[in-house]
Amino acid sequence: MKQRFKIYLKMIGIMLILYGGFMWAEEFPETEGIYEKIFTLKNGTTMRYTLYIPKSFSSREEVPLIMALHYGGTVTPWYGKGYLSILVKPALGKLGAIIVAPDCPGRGWDNPTVESAVFALMNHIKQHYQINSKQVLLTGFSMGGIGTWYMAARNPNLFSAAIPISGMAEQETIDLFRDIPVYVIHSNADEIFPIKPVEEMVQKLKSKGFPVQLEIVKGISHYHTADFVRPLKKAIPWIKQIWEKK
Repeated sequence: MKQRFKIYLKMIGIMLILYGGFMWAEEFPETEGIYEKIFTLKNGTTMRYTLYIPKSFSSREEVPLIMALHYGGTVTPWYGKGYLSILVKPALGKLGAIIVAPDCPGRGWDNPTVESAVFALMNHIKQHYQINSKQVLLTGFSMGGIGTWYMAARNPNLFSAAIPISGMAEQETIDLFRDIPVYVIHSNADEIFPIKPVEEMVQKLKSKGFPVQLEIVKGISHYHTADFVRPLKKAIPWIKQIWEKK
């Protein structure tokens, strides 16, 4: 009877080890795919995020990281997955980068509380994957474009480059801007953020010697997010050039 009990306990131990290994693999996947994840912040609140692992991923090699900030709207669970799936992955998937698209934990990306949550998530990813610190890109669309301007201007040391799409920066953000390469994508048919103020903003930053360039897209509505795949894909040579210089 005792012998059977020992065998039973041993079997339970093996099952727990196997189950634990399974949970670990699920927590930090290494196979290609899109995963819905949850990250717990230090204050106990949770933050949903969507994680993309590229086909070329190897745990033995450093990999680029793309932080993708979604557009506005009612943030339903894994809201960032839509932005990642229809724009960022189709356009930049060939870069072989891990892509992280968090769900905004506030009303917008342009405030210190949300910014801190995004950076905490970035550190979480860096703790479990070998991220190349010289190949970290920040991008966002509309509300995410505003957030991209906001975070890049205030934290140029955390990103090697930034790509705001269909978004605008506040004057305070422009005044705080530092030497970080920025590739601005904006449509001349944007109904929310007219092109002229964006052109003036870019010109002002250029006049100060900052590495900012503007890609004007013709005729695409602000609401047609998926139509920006080609303009964003066009930025790949620029991204690679920036990463190579780092």
